[in-house]
Amino acid sequence: MKNRLIIVTEFFFPDQNATGYLLTRVAEGFVDIADVHVLCKKQKNYTMHPGGVSSSPPGMVTDRIPSTSFNKNILLLRLINILTLSISFLLRLVWILREGDQVLVVTNPPSLPFIAAIACRWKKARYSILVHDVYPDVLIATGVLRDKHVLARGLRWMSKKLLESSESIIVLGRDMAKLLGATYCTINNRMTIIPNWGDVNHIIPEQRPGNSILAECSLENKFVVQYVGNIGRTHNIELLVECAEILKEQEDIHFLCIGDGAKKRWLSDSIAQKGLRNVSMRSFYPRSRQSEVHNACDLVVISFIPGMAGISVPSRMYNVMAAGKPIIGVTDTHSELAMVIQEENIGWVVSSYRAQDVVDVILSAKAAMNTLVDMGLRARKTAEEKYTFEKVIPLYRNVLFNNMKE
Repeated sequence: MKNRLIIVTEFFFPDQNATGYLLTRVAEGFVDIADVHVLCKKQKNYTMHPGGVSSSPPGMVTDRIPSTSFNKNILLLRLINILTLSISFLLRLVWILREGDQVLVVTNPPSLPFIAAIACRWKKARYSILVHDVYPDVLIATGVLRDKHVLARGLRWMSKKLLESSESIIVLGRDMAKLLGATYCTINNRMTIIPNWGDVNHIIPEQRPGNSILAECSLENKFVVQYVGNIGRTHNIELLVECAEILKEQEDIHFLCIGDGAKKRWLSDSIAQKGLRNVSMRSFYPRSRQSEVHNACDLVVISFIPGMAGISVPSRMYNVMAAGKPIIGVTDTHSELAMVIQEENIGWVVSSYRAQDVVDVILSAKAAMNTLVDMGLRARKTAEEKYTFEKVIPLYRNVLFNNMKE
């Protein structure tokens, strides 16, 4: 009889965001060795992701849990969503869990691991934590909490107990392992670094001519600097606007921003107020067009606010590498993003967080197209050799399957 793996995640197939896609693939990686049961949020409207993973792989049960779905970009409404989701997940977990089950729970939203821990303690099951963002550190970095606030101290104490009681902790990068190890020194023997991966089979380097997204935006003859992904509170969108303002007289350079998030309205308003005709905005495209998306540029900027090293690792980095695009990382020098860029020589790291420094890199890159090509080739090669599903999923199986066998 197979062991049971319960995966607890807000997003799952057919959700097209990064968490939904990645957790679906992780679940599929276990169906041959475990009975996989997924608990995820029931969404109002699903957009099936064409050509993607199967909706019902053998051995997998998907439980879609109802909760509120208010605008998550408004903090109060997001908290209400988290509360209703947490209650629904707790009730369902207590109902389905059996002694000896292994639970894998994601840290977004931050209440889910605590809910899983309560249910597992009650039903004598075990849980492992997949850390996508480190709490409360991300709240402090974004200015939601002060470091010395009593709530921040309370959350750290709760996080320590949560992590210490887990079977294992999966982190996405070396910086995350270092941050957690320094903050909670008793958990080092539980942590395993397992990076995300690039969809190298569907996202491949393509020539610019014929790219339909560039054609839609009338950018076929521009040097395109792309920002793609979540336009959220942890991302330094303000710096990109500053760069565009500095370069607004350079008519052959254009910024293409693709994504959604809490800062999207601010970005749209700033573009209009400043009259930035060198910036175009698009919402997320279907996953079936991801190769087109990542090839609709010459250069990609991944931009964080200061202090995010160890708190979050951008999953988009690996798909950018799969497309063979050089990266400008606006990030701390000791972040996983910076380390990968520098170790593989696939772009530039700007740790000053100064718009002029980013502009200088863009102008230098534009003047050295051969360098961009070489960096892109190295990026693709690195993605193929280190960051594929086939290389990453055995690491998950090793951690979680060993827990199941104990």
